[in-house]
Amino acid sequence: MSVDITIYQKGIFKKKLKLQDILMEQFGYGRYDQNYVLVPDERSENEIIIYHPDHIARGISVVWHEEETSQVSLHMLLPTTNEEIDDLYCLIQHLCRLWKASTFVQDGTERKLSDIEKLKSEIKEFNYETLKSFLTEHENGNFFCTMWPYYFRSQDVHYWLEDKSLKAFAKDLHQNQQRDLYYANAHMYQDPQKNILGVYTVTATVDTVFPLKPMVPMSCINFQTGESIEADRYVVALVSIQNNKMLGDIPFDDFIHEISHHELHEFDSEHIFFEALSEEEIESIYLKYHADSSLL
Repeated sequence: MSVDITIYQKGIFKKKLKLQDILMEQFGYGRYDQNYVLVPDERSENEIIIYHPDHIARGISVVWHEEETSQVSLHMLLPTTNEEIDDLYCLIQHLCRLWKASTFVQDGTERKLSDIEKLKSEIKEFNYETLKSFLTEHENGNFFCTMWPYYFRSQDVHYWLEDKSLKAFAKDLHQNQQRDLYYANAHMYQDPQKNILGVYTVTATVDTVFPLKPMVPMSCINFQTGESIEADRYVVALVSIQNNKMLGDIPFDDFIHEISHHELHEFDSEHIFFEALSEEEIESIYLKYHADSSLL
């Protein structure tokens, strides 16, 4: 579910929107990779995802091209945080003023700038009910958020609903996304025998989000049929920054066993994160399973 906005520029002499016009000196931006993980400070041809660094939530999609002067579209997923709702309408007001537009279209209906306070109040009320309905109807879930997907068990997060302003929800989404982490996703490969291999990568000196069990990446799910590409086996490729090469791989379960000896932190219901393994630790893990190999 989303709030969909279109702003039209109707004047004869049309003004182009620059990136800084959209960012308003307060938003960060990026683009999604194939697994809905944000690549910061990059943009796709016709879309950017913007977010406020002080309260990162689910991200606002801006469908825009620098040469486009007739319209710009904004999309905000629900449920989200009250702060992100405020960000959306702040951006609407700003862009309308730049384009000297007195109206905008929200979910197919033309609205006036003077309607914004009323619209914000209505969306915040609906937003709360949307989150309540989702947590009631689903045992487990995940939200596509600004930086990466967020997985949860509904029974563990019902406290989100204790405050209609959703402060706890906003705090959890922000804390989950504010750290500079590498979010590990499997890459799928097919060998000559038609077997599917799922490969996760762990790199020395990089703080990493890692799944508790192998997960089919978003890019390998057919959203029309719901079917996914399952790997016949999963491995973890170990990479040395110092040596500028991949040392090799070990079975997924063996890697989970090895990092269980390190300090692990809860990330969400399906992932943990661990602070960067050193070069020595990466090499030690690799050599334990490849005793006859040389790193030279």
